[in-house]
Amino acid sequence: MADNLLRLEAQYFQLVEPRDLHIPPGDVLLQPAIQQALYERMFDESLPALPPAAYRTRVLKLITTLIEDSITDPDEDELNDDLMEAFGTLLAQPKPNSIELAQQLSNVKYTAPRESSESRPREVVTIESRGLILSGGTTGNRTWEAALHLGSFLATPEGDKLVRGKRVIELGAGTGFLSLFCARHLGVRSVVSSDREPSLIANMQECAALNSDNECSLPFFPALWNWGTPLEISDDMQSLIENDTLSFDVALGADLIYDTDIIPLLLATIEDLFENYNVKKFVISATLRNENTFQTFLDGCEQNSFRVEKIPYDITRPSPNVSSGSQDNLANESGLSKCHQMREITPCYPRRQGPKRYCNAKRERRDSHRHIFQTCAKLQVVWHMLLAAPTFSIGSIQIGR
Repeated sequence: MADNLLRLEAQYFQLVEPRDLHIPPGDVLLQPAIQQALYERMFDESLPALPPAAYRTRVLKLITTLIEDSITDPDEDELNDDLMEAFGTLLAQPKPNSIELAQQLSNVKYTAPRESSESRPREVVTIESRGLILSGGTTGNRTWEAALHLGSFLATPEGDKLVRGKRVIELGAGTGFLSLFCARHLGVRSVVSSDREPSLIANMQECAALNSDNECSLPFFPALWNWGTPLEISDDMQSLIENDTLSFDVALGADLIYDTDIIPLLLATIEDLFENYNVKKFVISATLRNENTFQTFLDGCEQNSFRVEKIPYDITRPSPNVSSGSQDNLANESGLSKCHQMREITPCYPRRQGPKRYCNAKRERRDSHRHIFQTCAKLQVVWHMLLAAPTFSIGSIQIGR
């Protein structure tokens, strides 16, 4: 039962739709200890990073209704006083209209798949709006499914090795979820979280404070980068420059391949990372919405003589602390289905020659592999639900010269 409460708590703070929450049955909710735990871990107003009041109201109404419907002996069974008071307080609050709800930014806490039942939860808090698909010309006000997939990969021992101790940069970071996870839990040397929107950079700076321990700050550096122009180096990034050069080991990106119009700029930026920032591996996660769009990206990789090949990654491996029964149940609840198979791109030679971008000094071309991690899925993916082995396939592709 402890695992079920942990799962419910993680889903709740990730703002999973109430109908999809893994709520224990009514006879379990009747237990006084369970009700008190629900209040202390989910509905106590003093808790940090609480979901919006409207969401808490919907969830608590669902829970209290289940409890009331399960009461068989009014003299013995009862609803916890703290839960009743919390529900009354929430009902008394003014209700925002639908437009206000859609525009509201709120804390969202993501919990990574756990390495074992004994390990501490690895959490990341972002500030976002689930109701905003596009606002102010950007889609970066919410964490998209591809970022959750890539975060799940990085949470594995194989993914951890890609970034631990490395200098990392993320393209199109949006809410900063991936970069924050790397900075807080994966032991990176540094991570530059870049996006083109100043409002998102300010948002990520605020998120850094929410995820930092009081004793030390995160090695996390939000930065403006409008593709096709040089990366803007802020004052706090000066500490990352060595021998007059800003270099990175690994680049990350999630949900960058959604429009054919931006693919040329993306490819030019990948080239820029390889040539001018010494990047050796590029890891990208993409939701496959349109096969032609993704094929355009792969064709562009071939034209630029990037080596692209798959790196196997099976996200359906059972988690050590989840039973097979709960895996099947959660897989069905997640509403996911299998995506198209990945394609492997073979080496292309010779390299296309041309002027290097933003760098006057000539650099020797390197033979090291560049990696792109690709993952496909449909919508409504929940990060912590990946504990339950949902039914989609994930692969990766490797880029090099």
